[in-house]
Amino acid sequence: MPHTFSVLPNIRLINDFLVGKEVLDRLPLPILFVAPSRHIIWRNRYAGWFHAGRKSVRDLLRQVVQKDEYQRIDSVVLSSGVQVTVESQPVRNLAGTVEGYLLWVSDNISGIVGDFLQTGIAIAQDAHFILGNYTSRVLLGQGMVGRAWNSVDWLPSWHVVLRRGQQAVFTLAQDQYEIRIHTHYPWVIFEAIPQRLVEHGRISVLFASAMMHEVRNPLAAISGHVELAWTQSSEEDVKKQLTQAIAEIDRLTRLTSDLMWLSESREIRKEWCDIQPLVEKAWSAIQTEAQKNLTLDMALHDDRIYADPDRFEQILINLFKNAAEAVLSEGVLKVRVRQDEKAHCVVIEDDGPGIPDEVLRTLFVERRTTKSSGHGLGLFIVKQLVDAHDARLEIVSVPGRGTSVTIALPYPEPN
Repeated sequence: MPHTFSVLPNIRLINDFLVGKEVLDRLPLPILFVAPSRHIIWRNRYAGWFHAGRKSVRDLLRQVVQKDEYQRIDSVVLSSGVQVTVESQPVRNLAGTVEGYLLWVSDNISGIVGDFLQTGIAIAQDAHFILGNYTSRVLLGQGMVGRAWNSVDWLPSWHVVLRRGQQAVFTLAQDQYEIRIHTHYPWVIFEAIPQRLVEHGRISVLFASAMMHEVRNPLAAISGHVELAWTQSSEEDVKKQLTQAIAEIDRLTRLTSDLMWLSESREIRKEWCDIQPLVEKAWSAIQTEAQKNLTLDMALHDDRIYADPDRFEQILINLFKNAAEAVLSEGVLKVRVRQDEKAHCVVIEDDGPGIPDEVLRTLFVERRTTKSSGHGLGLFIVKQLVDAHDARLEIVSVPGRGTSVTIALPYPEPN
């Protein structure tokens, strides 16, 4: 009578006398066929996961061949560092003699495969990590399961993450990974996307900037001809069409300027600076573009931040532009500074329509804009500058109630 064994719930296999090796080779879990002499006769394509070390493999094979019956071996360590359960089934010939032993990992297959993803995934609950795949353990530490969230000094504080709620998306850069944190109460999800995957298939900023240099000169010439035609025309319908053309040229000019700016050196020179003059200068810079009844509400009390003043002013300009373009009629733009345990947090809030949830979730993975005249580079530039400051960017948006952007600027290291 053939021997059977379970690989997963509701999946049972019969020993190699009836199941071909090509079938076993396709199963996405490590499988070995071992001779009674403890030599590996055959392995499937995933068997390399067993190789945590020669000693551990020898110990495993020794336990297997000691019994000519089905057995279950707990807490076997795979090469990724994860602990699994291994099951062993003797394979007999027609005479009943043991020809070898079939070994396989019987744990939940999704957990094993998740360990080999390039993207890091971890889950935290009650301010402690409860699960994490291999990539997340590289970033957070091998002993991360059970570890306190706040023990990772470069993560936003646990109470800050929970306080912001499910609409919050935290993004930061760490060790060539783009980190995204979002809440699905009671769990907090940690994602680490390799930067090379985020940037895969995109035209480089330097290449785009070179193209913009070629576009800028003819664009300036076209602008001059159109404005001259507008001054010489006496027909209102023609002037109306030319005015629209000038507005589109201005939009293209801003696009070329933003792309060229991205290619420039972004060396950050931090110093202690008063934030109120930076806010006032940024607000003044967008007044001609806003053309809306947007009121600035500053609650700043001699607040100082540790940042590059010129670069931080550029951050404010882009955020103010976004708010001005988002507010449909009258609105208020609030600027606040509060102190976290690790940073000064500059908070910019508007009472506009908010960012749709599907846009918010991919805001920094894709270049996104909700405006028909936008090019989606404003927040991209903001993120580049925030990352250059080694700061944290947090965006919370509730449809119909507005958007809040928080920039957490870390305190300087003590001398």
